[in-house]
Amino acid sequence: MKSSRPKTGDKRRANQPLKIDRLPAVVHEAIQYLKNIRGKTWQEIEEQSSRPFSANWQKDFGGFVPWETLPIDVLELFPDLRLPHTNLHRWYDLRVSQVQAEVMARSEQARVIARAFAKSVVAKSDEAVINAARDQIMSVLSEDASPKGRMSAAKALIGLAEVMQGARGNKIKERKATVDERRIRMAEEKEKLARQRMEAATTQAAKKIKDGKFGIDDINALREKVFGMPPLEAVTHA
Repeated sequence: MKSSRPKTGDKRRANQPLKIDRLPAVVHEAIQYLKNIRGKTWQEIEEQSSRPFSANWQKDFGGFVPWETLPIDVLELFPDLRLPHTNLHRWYDLRVSQVQAEVMARSEQARVIARAFAKSVVAKSDEAVINAARDQIMSVLSEDASPKGRMSAAKALIGLAEVMQGARGNKIKERKATVDERRIRMAEEKEKLARQRMEAATTQAAKKIKDGKFGIDDINALREKVFGMPPLEAVTHA
């Protein structure tokens, strides 16, 4: 019996490229713009894709696919020089809607982790658990583009940084009985400088979160100044 066509929200059985994936990124952006900003139907987007290409397509409603410059092997995928509405719908579902849903799910997972962290990890200061929480929250922070998800994860990360600084301070106090006074002073001075860097970084981050301007550069600043971690590479999505 022949299997039915995949429906909206259905995952692909195999992670194979779609025809529209072969088109330039500007075409992908145009599809999302026409759907999300202009509210066009898939049939309307298909019709506009068949028009002669215009660099000013957003205003003059010309074509947004540069058919004349595409390689032959890509043109062969679209013999009618238009993007079929069924292809558009499936591409958007797989590459945009489902990806956004997964990001939101990861964001909610980060909030659950942050709540659990606040209840138990803070009291225990278990380094392995703290590091695991840090990595999970950092991952969501870098991937979730929604203001709510990013703000939630960023706040959890700042709280995590404060706990880590407190744990480091406690370790210095514990070592006072076994190390000489000079080494204690050096360790305390190092801790003081680290705390000052953390306070400056977290204060700046908190202000940007409040203003809704917390971005990838701020994530990297927290990673470097508070955790001593390398910066994230910029992630681009089709």
